[in-house]
Amino acid sequence: MIEENGGERIIDGKIKALEKKIQDHERRISELERAVFIRKAKPRVQDFKGLSGGIGCLISKGFLNSPRSVKEIHAELGKEGYHYSVQAVDKILRVDFMAKRKILTRIKENNIWRYVVRK
Repeated sequence: MIEENGGERIIDGKIKALEKKIQDHERRISELERAVFIRKAKPRVQDFKGLSGGIGCLISKGFLNSPRSVKEIHAELGKEGYHYSVQAVDKILRVDFMAKRKILTRIKENNIWRYVVRK
């Protein structure tokens, strides 16, 4: 680079210092990327809490893609570990998922209301 021997040492020293800084930055970036991407990669085991969460779980699994009675929904919630009364399930389906959120609709078949995801 520079023909003087002392000048080359200065430039070589600066290049080595820059290389060291770059390696340090790459190490820090890789640590940050690991921390950020590990969190995103973790699947959420149970994101659904309470009775609303249990019904949301059934919706996400596609259980309510076909018409289901309250008793069928209640039984499936029990299998998933959500143990609530039939009356509580019926009320939350009507009030929360039909009236407020408008996620579900219901169809009357043979005098039995059946709930299904609204398309």
